Amino acid sequence: PWPSHVYHWHSEGFDLPRGSELLAQGETFPNQAFRHGHNAFGLQFHPEVTQDMMCRWATRGAHHLTKPGAQPGEAHLAGWSRYDPAVCHWLDCFLDSWLGLTMPEKNR
Repeated sequence: PWPSHVYHWHSEGFDLPRGSELLAQGETFPNQAFRHGHNAFGLQFHPEVTQDMMCRWATRGAHHLTKPGAQPGEAHLAGWSRYDPAVCHWLDCFLDSWLGLTMPEKNR
């Protein structure tokens, strides 16, 4: 299952490529993850973000935090602290599954 909360650092959305399957949705930007075929995935959110990365983004990109709908820097840190363990677990499982799907049989 997809994580219930993920880290976002964007202010734009996208349309799904033709023939893609929507896998995860968000409130502000509906298309958050999709699959095209069996092993091509697109993610709009950032499951890879570390606490250091998030702090750098919130510091160096502080001007983005004043845009409509943006959370204050403190909310970024609090949300990351609360939800990161579940997102890390999801990312590990997702990558294991994805790499297992794309690796040739003889290399497993």
